Amino acid sequence: MATPHLPKGFVSEPIADIRRASDELVAELHEFKGVLHHEARPDEPQAPLRELANNLRRTPAEIDPAHEVVRDPAGRIVAHLDGGFEHGDNEHLYWLEVFTLPEHRRSGLGAWLLSAGLEHAKAAGTSVVDTYSISSVPSGGDFLSHFEFEAKQVNRESTLDLTKVDWEMVDRWVDEGPGRAPGYELELVEGLYPESHYDNVLAWWAIMNTAPRDDLSWNDDNLTKERLAGWEEKFADSEGDRWELIARHESGECVGVSNVWLSPWNPTVIQQGDTGVHPDHRGHALGKWLKAEMLQKIHRERPEAQKVRTENAFSNDAMLGINNQLGFAETRADTIWEVPVERLSKLLN
Repeated sequence: MATPHLPKGFVSEPIADIRRASDELVAELHEFKGVLHHEARPDEPQAPLRELANNLRRTPAEIDPAHEVVRDPAGRIVAHLDGGFEHGDNEHLYWLEVFTLPEHRRSGLGAWLLSAGLEHAKAAGTSVVDTYSISSVPSGGDFLSHFEFEAKQVNRESTLDLTKVDWEMVDRWVDEGPGRAPGYELELVEGLYPESHYDNVLAWWAIMNTAPRDDLSWNDDNLTKERLAGWEEKFADSEGDRWELIARHESGECVGVSNVWLSPWNPTVIQQGDTGVHPDHRGHALGKWLKAEMLQKIHRERPEAQKVRTENAFSNDAMLGINNQLGFAETRADTIWEVPVERLSKLLN
């Protein structure tokens, strides 16, 4: 495979520190991402400029980010590398995403940025590169296959049409919850986590480590209060909101969670985040109770909402079973890919 090169007149521009990105650069990236967003979700609004600025400038402290853009002869951003190495439990992994405007695909820009990302991965001492693609933009999967990335996990994105929900069933699941799970109760936290809730978050984060990882080379991710506090500082500057229900055992232990994210710029769509129950506490329909009580709250307090969107591994039979009963329907597939750094290095050099 030939060594990547840029077409004549195109220039590559590494970004030394994305946390200090200028207003002008962030605005350019927002415009660039807007084109890609319209391609992937043409019927939904893009997150506002302020959200992108917050995400970039508040990149978590545990991540060493790497960003690079390619500009066309007129100076417009036409391709972008977003990569990073995370200190902690998965230091063998390097995550990167390569984005190219549709009209510039198959011109070598993606390969150029992939090569740049590879150099960052090698400098970080990592052994595996991770990335993803979405079925609504099939060129991404084609690109990754060409460079011998392997699909390690396929996730089902599912959407629930709130106008078609069987609300009698949802109400029944909530009513039956205490009877099917004696000795448990649900607790609600809205917005920023109080520090008193941090231990609960660490507990359910550990529960989510039990979710299927299929063939991914990921280790358990052990959250710390310091990392969580940094994430909450970023969330505090976001325009979004969060609702979280936890299931607590009579022993005081947090044994389950379900949370959703609400975006004021896209109020018709609710994003379902994590839902999980500790393996030792399954079999009491806690997952159904958590999901149903959250749906009741959405129905009651967010009448403008039309959809709930979530994502689960196709191998996660238990959660997909609950979602299917509620009426979630598949809308696209998202694939996580991996390639050894050594293999990619041989292909690109």
